[in-house]
Amino acid sequence: MIVADKYNWVNALRGYAILLVILIHSSQSFKISDLGSKFYGNGDLGVQLFFILSSFTLYNSYSKRRLEEGELTNRNFFIRRFFRIAPYYYIAGLIYIFYKIVIKHNTINFKNLIANYTFTNGIYLPGINDIPPGGWSIGIEMLFYLLIPTLFKYINSLGKAIGLFLITALFSIAINHYFLDFTMFLLNSVFESINKWSLYFWLPNQLPIFILGIILYYINKSIILSFSAGRIILIVSIFLYFGCSFFDFSLKYPFYFMKKEYIYGIIFVLFAIGTYTINNKFIINDFVQKIGVVSFSMYLNHFLIISVLSYVLKGLYKKYLDFYFPLDNILQSNIVFGCFYFLIIIITYWISKVTYRFIEIKGIALGEKITK
Repeated sequence: MIVADKYNWVNALRGYAILLVILIHSSQSFKISDLGSKFYGNGDLGVQLFFILSSFTLYNSYSKRRLEEGELTNRNFFIRRFFRIAPYYYIAGLIYIFYKIVIKHNTINFKNLIANYTFTNGIYLPGINDIPPGGWSIGIEMLFYLLIPTLFKYINSLGKAIGLFLITALFSIAINHYFLDFTMFLLNSVFESINKWSLYFWLPNQLPIFILGIILYYINKSIILSFSAGRIILIVSIFLYFGCSFFDFSLKYPFYFMKKEYIYGIIFVLFAIGTYTINNKFIINDFVQKIGVVSFSMYLNHFLIISVLSYVLKGLYKKYLDFYFPLDNILQSNIVFGCFYFLIIIITYWISKVTYRFIEIKGIALGEKITK
C-alpha cells in the first residue's frame, strides 16, 4: 500500500508516462492497424509527460531546499540530481554495450559513447540517442538541470512562465520549421552530418515542454479550483487526448507548424490539474503509483526486455506454431499485442523493483550523504 501523500498524483502520472512509453515500443514488434496506430503511436509522448513532471518536482523541491540550505542550494542540487540519475544510467549503459557487442555483434561509436556517459549527448547531436537506448531524454534533462537556478530566480510567477513558454515555443517553431535549412547548415558546420530527427530530440525543441512543468507548478501553488472545475478539466483533457489522436499531425519531424508535443504537453498539464484537484482514487491508484516510483528503472530496462522477449517468443512460435497459425497473422492481432504489452509491463516492473532498491536508492542515499 502506498502511503498517503499530497503528491501521490505525481507518482501516478509518472506511472502513466512509462506505460505510454512502453506502449509505443512494444507496438513496434507488431503490425498494428491504422486505427490502433493512432492510439499506440502517442506512446512516445510519455517522455513529454515525464519532462513536465520533472520540471514541476524540481521547482517544488528547489524552492524548499533554498530555504533550508541557503548558499549551498545549487551545489547540493546538482549533487543530488547526478546521484539520482548516474548510478543506474551507467550500469544500464554497460548492459547495453554488452548486448550490442556480444549478442547483436554490432560496433560501438566511442564518440557517441563518451557523449552519453558524460551527459553531453544533448549537445553532441550525432550521439544524442545511442547508448543506452532512450538516453536522449536523460541528456536533455541534464541540460535542463543546469538552467534550474537561473529559471527559478527570474521565472518566479505564472505570468512569466506562460510568457517564457510562448517565447521558447515560437523560437523552436522558427528554427525547426521556417529556418530549418539555415539551422541544419549551422549544425552541420559544427558536427559531422546529422539527421534532421535530431532536431526533435534537442533542447530547443523540448524546452517549452519543461516550461509547461513550471506553469503547472505555479498553478498548483497559487490557484485553488473547485471539485466540479477539476472534474471538467479532467474530462476535457481525456477527451482532447483521444480526440487529437485523429488529427493528422505530420510524422516527418520537424516539418509541421503545430507541434504535436506542445499540444499534448498542454493536454497533460490539464490532466495533471484535474487529477490533483479531484484526487480520484481510480486514477491515482496504487498500481500506477508503484509503477511511477520505479519508472526511471523501467525506462532504462524496457528496451532490452522488449527486444529479448520479442526475439524469444517469435522464435518459439515459428518453431512450434507457425504451421497452424502464420506468425504474420498473429502479429496483426490486438489481443495478442495486449497480452504481450501486459507481459512486458509485469516483467519490467519486477526487474525494475530490484534495480530501484539496490542501485537507485543507494545512489540517492549517497548523494544525500555527500551533501551533508
